Amino acid sequence: MAPADLTLAPIRLMEPAIIARLRIAFPAKDFTIERVPPTLTLNEFGRIARLSPFIGLAWTGMQPDKSSGRQLQADWGWRLVLIVKATSSLEARFKGDTRDMGLDGMSDVAIALLQGAVFENIGDCAVSGAQAVFAEGWSDDATVVAWVDFSIRTTTSPAAHKLITEDDFTNLGVQWLNPDADDPAGQLDASQEIDVPEGEI
Repeated sequence: MAPADLTLAPIRLMEPAIIARLRIAFPAKDFTIERVPPTLTLNEFGRIARLSPFIGLAWTGMQPDKSSGRQLQADWGWRLVLIVKATSSLEARFKGDTRDMGLDGMSDVAIALLQGAVFENIGDCAVSGAQAVFAEGWSDDATVVAWVDFSIRTTTSPAAHKLITEDDFTNLGVQWLNPDADDPAGQLDASQEIDVPEGEI
């Protein structure tokens, strides 16, 4: 039997496909694209704001169909965090100028790229919303932010991962299950038995 494999798991498949789609109109020489958490701390926001024009990609969750059986039918939610810092004028934050990218154009292009996109062997994409937001506590007036929320519709099956035996799990490319990881002392031993003194649970 072939070894267990999580390379076909939805999130692992979607991230590079989404970034490749964005790179059609947001080249690496001009735009930074990174994975970010859906909720940013002020320190995290300060770091990525300095990378303007910046596109953050956040996974926000998965909503399965109530009728899903072993074939998981679901919408996988994602969010783009668009950040522009324009230094020439306040209006340039939105419309752009010869030196700075505008938030309006970035938002329009991102929505156009994602709405109706078909990711081969993954699923179809739909934009579910977009809004202007702000980072509470951030005092730089030259920085503006927008979110673009979208989802990708998939149908997947656990059978694709071939997870049957204990060895299938330990052979995955996942650090905490990998016996060759750098810190074996901190890993889970699936066969380990733990004695709990009576009365402590």
